[in-house]
Amino acid sequence: MTFKELSTPCFILDASELRRLYREFRDALAKHFPVSEVAYSVKTNSHPTLLSILMEEGATAEVVSDTEYDLASALGFKRLVFNGPVKGKEHFLKAVEDGQVVNIDSKRELDWLEELPSDCQASVGLRVNVALPEDETFSRFGFGMEELKEAAGRIRALPNVRIAGLHLHRTSHSRSLEVYSAIAAKASDVLKTLGISPDYIDIGGGYFGDMPGKPTFEDYAATLAQGLKEFPNARIIVEPGNALCAGVFSFLTSVLDVKKINGDTIVVCDGSRNDVDPFFRKTDYFKSFPTVEADRPLAENQTVVGGTCLENDRLFHLDNAPALRNGDRIAFANTGAYTMALSPLFIRYFPRVYVLEDGCYSLTSKQWSAQDFLHAYGL
Repeated sequence: MTFKELSTPCFILDASELRRLYREFRDALAKHFPVSEVAYSVKTNSHPTLLSILMEEGATAEVVSDTEYDLASALGFKRLVFNGPVKGKEHFLKAVEDGQVVNIDSKRELDWLEELPSDCQASVGLRVNVALPEDETFSRFGFGMEELKEAAGRIRALPNVRIAGLHLHRTSHSRSLEVYSAIAAKASDVLKTLGISPDYIDIGGGYFGDMPGKPTFEDYAATLAQGLKEFPNARIIVEPGNALCAGVFSFLTSVLDVKKINGDTIVVCDGSRNDVDPFFRKTDYFKSFPTVEADRPLAENQTVVGGTCLENDRLFHLDNAPALRNGDRIAFANTGAYTMALSPLFIRYFPRVYVLEDGCYSLTSKQWSAQDFLHAYGL
């Protein structure tokens, strides 16, 4: 299948680029740490083809709900990192007994540890509440130092459970190296204060992918290695989501109609802002016009809008740009993170997804029909 044969609206997964990014992060960590692990953040984009490729490459799945746990297990992941505040007790106990990395984020999980079989020698981690100078608000996740001491005491009172590591994920707007230096320093402080000799240190996610002028995977790995050099035997876990999946997906939409309203040109597409910007926060996008000739007549102003019935489904504005026509295509790059996972089932259901590999396109999941929607409700 060629590019011209793709039906829109659709997402396109570049499988070769996904493999390249995963391998670069894996290799950067291996250069600086004796043992390391890339645990992909399933919540960022849980498309089965994406997950299957990463599993083939050797990635671990980082999951934050029972549903994600079941999804990763059904796809064949053997190694899981189980995080988040809403784990179910049954899945929590199974994960601990199976020897998965389980990071405790709530007091109720401490209570559940008491229900483990007496012959089960278990290991768990504790999520640390991390404050960052760049943020104006507190983090809602993990335990502060006093609660960490209390949690550590409760775990140490159990004869069959030990503290194996820490989890220190914190969302950062800047994704800077200084953030990860601060996280490493926090890990060191907590480990020394609690007297833990860690099997692992889980740094979490939030990294840039392959973006010009931004920190590279090598930069992040070197920064973490410097900050964690006092713990040479600990396995370092990272949980990239955006860094692996954002740039490997593009979204393709077609122009359906061009009309004039009070002197303004309105260009209607079959995609929508829900597909590329579900938070409705962006003011512009990485966009291109693969079917538009450079010598086209210019239009003074064009507002490109999505195909929903939302007044604010307005994607972008063009001034003195080539006039768009019915059938033209618009490609949005870097659309893999928190798009497909958050797009609502609104008016038009899940779009097609194609995989690009070795220069060829293939359909990996079809657009949802009304029957698919009904099937999801058992009808």
